[in-house]
Amino acid sequence: MNTLNVALIKREVRVLKGFDFFLVLLVLALSIFGVFMVEAVARLLPIYSHLPAQQQFHIATGFFVMLIVAFVDYRIIARLYIPIYVVCMALLTVVLIIGPDNMTATARWIRLSIGGLDLSVQPSEIAKLFLIVSLSTFISKFENVNRVHIIALYLALTAVPVIFVVLQLALSAAVVLLTVGLVILFLSGLYLRTILITTILALPAAIMTYLDMHRQQPIFITQILTERQWIRIQTFINPIPGSDEHMQVERSIFAIGSGGLNGLGFQENLTFVIHGHNDFVFAVAGEQFGFTGSLLILATIGTIIIKCFTTAYRAVDKLGMLLAGGVGGLLLFQTFVNVGVVTGMLPNTGIPFPFMSYGGTHMWTHMAAIGLVLNVGIIRRREDISGEPYYQI
Repeated sequence: MNTLNVALIKREVRVLKGFDFFLVLLVLALSIFGVFMVEAVARLLPIYSHLPAQQQFHIATGFFVMLIVAFVDYRIIARLYIPIYVVCMALLTVVLIIGPDNMTATARWIRLSIGGLDLSVQPSEIAKLFLIVSLSTFISKFENVNRVHIIALYLALTAVPVIFVVLQLALSAAVVLLTVGLVILFLSGLYLRTILITTILALPAAIMTYLDMHRQQPIFITQILTERQWIRIQTFINPIPGSDEHMQVERSIFAIGSGGLNGLGFQENLTFVIHGHNDFVFAVAGEQFGFTGSLLILATIGTIIIKCFTTAYRAVDKLGMLLAGGVGGLLLFQTFVNVGVVTGMLPNTGIPFPFMSYGGTHMWTHMAAIGLVLNVGIIRRREDISGEPYYQI
């Protein structure tokens, strides 16, 4: 083996040290813990007995996707930002074409059968990752984003998928997409005065919406929201104990409260949150492991989010910073809303807890998002070593 090959091997070994193994460990720990929570729910309701095995499959395949994304230079991926955006819109369009699956809602999943294996893909979840890549790449091409035409075009690119998701009656997913878009725009270098002016202009609309929601007969809010969405908001504003609309949140609060400091015990006395494998998995954990376990879960996801933002801060270019920052914003917002819902501080929505909640598309999307963060960290390390860009768009 010649000297050049030895040098290359040593360089790649040093680059591998830039791979954030601790971040991967945290993600896997949270995901595997989620499987045990799903199993706890399955023991209570035998109809869910197949879910733990399926979630293990989601984690294994998601981990594979994460590694692929981590080791393909993100700047190569970014070159495909237009096709990625088009594919995102195509998937959302397919969902609308499939049409209603009942009289009041629209199908949100594309169901596939591959080799006897039935898979359900939720495009609104995939859109979160695709939008991070496409919007980050687009806005990173401008040194100064504080121009009306740039901001207007960026907001239009964000609004189109948001509207398509709203048409699927997935308002919570639409809010997540909008938030991710705003986080990326903020990180791209938006002036403080631009933010203040926008906030001042939006304030009257926010006040009017708040007042309208608290009217006995709302004027316009009921024209915007569906009946089910409005009932959820009404239930949050004026909760009726024991009502069907408030029951799940009520059970969730009781479950967390009953857990006390150290919990009732793993898979013991699980009585409050019945359908807790999806959005209320945090409440299931709180009942079994109490305040101590809940705090540990929040510390784990909090560390993951901090590492995303830390990687963004240390990125070698603006694109890498926006990608990692966008993922951090996504995880932060979803965690905040999910915990807010299960503790009764926010209206009931369909936002899962990152990595813990049951779901294939949810798991694959978030694993791939972590792959992007790992990718940004690896490229930083590679360029720190060589002193030259590893790849140029």
